[in-house]
Amino acid sequence: MKISNAKKAGAKRLGGFKTLTSLLALGVAQVLFGESAWAECFDKKPTVNTYDFGDAYIPQDAPLGSAVGPGIVDTWLSLGCPTQPLTVEAVMLLPKAPTMAAVAAGNSIKGAIYETNIPGLGVAVRTVAKPAFLCLATSSESFPWVYTDCNSGGYTYNFHNNAYLVKTGPIAPGRHDLNNLQIYRIDLNDTGTPLEWVKGFINGSVTVAGCSLPQATGNIIEVPMRSWEKRVFNGKGTFTDTQPFGITLNSCLAGTYANNPSWNYFKGNNANIRLDGAKGSTIINADGGILGLNSSSTAKGVAVQVLKQDGTPLPLGVDVPVAQVQDGVTNLQFGARYIQTSTAATGPQPGAANATANFTITYK
Repeated sequence: MKISNAKKAGAKRLGGFKTLTSLLALGVAQVLFGESAWAECFDKKPTVNTYDFGDAYIPQDAPLGSAVGPGIVDTWLSLGCPTQPLTVEAVMLLPKAPTMAAVAAGNSIKGAIYETNIPGLGVAVRTVAKPAFLCLATSSESFPWVYTDCNSGGYTYNFHNNAYLVKTGPIAPGRHDLNNLQIYRIDLNDTGTPLEWVKGFINGSVTVAGCSLPQATGNIIEVPMRSWEKRVFNGKGTFTDTQPFGITLNSCLAGTYANNPSWNYFKGNNANIRLDGAKGSTIINADGGILGLNSSSTAKGVAVQVLKQDGTPLPLGVDVPVAQVQDGVTNLQFGARYIQTSTAATGPQPGAANATANFTITYK
């Protein structure tokens, strides 16, 4: 049997104008018809928020929309203001990424992802708690947004903002640094003049984890199936002894995923294999792992069945998780055997019996 590699794969409101008493001169009354007075917030010193994602890893072939790193990194902001004319505006400073079809961290952010300095990696920020004296003036709590004063009785309270890293496209192999990238600013207007109140940054690194295949011509793996006598078969579905074979993956980087949330699109870093028929070999039973002989074969009524290491059939034409990637070398173990496909009482027709499959290794 031949298997060849096709590809690698958050005061006081002036609610109106005060009525003058009769003791005030009429000429003075006109000043009361101006704009409402501002009363400044008392907790608004310039602030830096940094979302540190640490040393994050993502498997090479993790699906688009996957969360990268711990999933969520949060910050808190304290804001104390009397009820007054007040506007708080969050402004994203990065290019907008295309809207994702789905995002593991929640579809509420799928249209609010922005490109980072790492191609294929996006970031989104969403407010999950805010002062009660502010109301949302835009359509979403995801950045960018605008909040304005509302309700009564201003007081000190917190903004709680979550940041998410999202895979938006292919990420090149290796380690990539976020380099303390500024991603947003928050402007506060409580005096009639906007103040740049908060600067938001992301820090950490993202490393793509995977392996390489052995440096062999075309990455062809030969599986000796031995020669068998016809009498070994005694009806459809009977088979020969299993011949073990393996695929060795070199230079592997497993990565660490201790904080990987259960809702993410990948669970750790697994090596997956996909087998597809080639050179005339076609899939006869995908769930059963049965692959037809190639066009150079002369035997009839027999096929090759591919097995997992535990002896159960390896599904064909789909990605199948085989083993967790180990640092250094990862060995994938399989088996193959002939299986009778004909219903003829006389059994298979003897001859050359070879099958060929393209294999694709992915990491996710």
